[in-house]
Amino acid sequence: MSQKSVGIIGTGLYVPDEIRTNDWFNKLSPRSLDRIFDQAGVKERRVCAQNELASDMEAKALLAAVENAGISIGDVEMMFAGSTLNDQPQPGNASALHHKVGANKNTGSMNVETACASLLSQITVAYSMIAAGLYKTVACVVSVNWTKTADLTDRSCMFMGDGAAAVIMQPVSAGKGILGIHLETHGQHHLGVGINFRLPRAYIEEYQAADYLHGGREQMYFYMDKNHEGFREIGAAGPTIMPEISKKALAKAGYTTADIDFFIPHNPSKILTNAWREGLGVAPEKMHTTIEKYGNMSAASIGANLHECNIYNKLKDGDLVVMCAPGAGYQYAAVVLRWGK
Repeated sequence: MSQKSVGIIGTGLYVPDEIRTNDWFNKLSPRSLDRIFDQAGVKERRVCAQNELASDMEAKALLAAVENAGISIGDVEMMFAGSTLNDQPQPGNASALHHKVGANKNTGSMNVETACASLLSQITVAYSMIAAGLYKTVACVVSVNWTKTADLTDRSCMFMGDGAAAVIMQPVSAGKGILGIHLETHGQHHLGVGINFRLPRAYIEEYQAADYLHGGREQMYFYMDKNHEGFREIGAAGPTIMPEISKKALAKAGYTTADIDFFIPHNPSKILTNAWREGLGVAPEKMHTTIEKYGNMSAASIGANLHECNIYNKLKDGDLVVMCAPGAGYQYAAVVLRWGK
C-alpha cells in the first residue's frame, strides 16, 4: 500500500419513489410467500419508474454524495459509473453521468463494473489513482435498475430492488482511510448468475410455444442457472467465502477479526449477512444492513448500508471498518479502512 492515506469523505444514496411490498408478490402466488421473505429479511423494495434511467439515479446519488462531502461537482476530477443495466449497450453510463451532473470537460469518467462488488472495485481503483497522485477527488457511483429484468416466475427475483449509491474519495490524514484490499475472481462460475436474453424460468422448465400474434417471450431476464456446474459451488461457498476474503484483506492491513469495530456487507439475504458476521466474530450491533426496506440492490446495497451508517453516525472516528461483497462473475471483494478524515 502507498504511504499516501486515501479515504471516503462523503456518501450519497438515491432510491426511487415506488415501494413494492411483499403483498404485491403474494398476490401473484397461490401460496403465501411470507416464509421466504422472512428468511431473506425483505419487507419492501424500491422500483424505478418506467422512464427512469440508471444514469438518472446515478446522477442523483452522486450529487447527494457531493453535498454530503461538502464539496462541489466541479471539485470531482474523475468519476466511475458501475451500472447493472447501462442506458444502452455502448457507451456505458460514465459519459451520461458526467453530463447529467454538469461536470466540466476536464473531469474524466470511466465505467468500472463487477456486478454486486462494483462499489468496492471502484474504491480500489480510486484509491490507487489518488495514492499515485493522479487525482485528488474521485467519485465512485453504482446503480441497479434490475427490477426491469425480473422474471416473476422465479422466486429469486422477488428480492430485487432498484437504487443508486455514491462515495467521494480524497486524501485523508495519516492512519485513516483505506488500509487493506483483497479482490478475487472465480471465473469458472461466470455463467452461474447474471442477466441474459432468455425465456422466463417457467417456460424453460416446461416450454410452451409462443403465440405468433403476440411474439416471443424472450427478453432480458436475471437468472440463477441451477443447472450450471459452478452454481452449486457458489451456493455452498456462500456462507463462508466472504469471511475468508475479508480475513485476507485484514491480513494485508496487519489486523485480525478481533480488531473489527464495524462490519458493512452487501445484503443479498439476512441469512447470508448473519453468516458472514458470525464468521468474522462480529456482534449484531456492529453490522448494518438495509435489506428489510430496500431488498437486494446489487452494488448499491453496500453503498446504502455505508451511507446510512454515515448519516446516522453509526461509525465513530477511528473505527476499523470492513466492507465486503460478492458479485456475479464470480467476483469477491473486501476493503478494510480506518473511518475518518
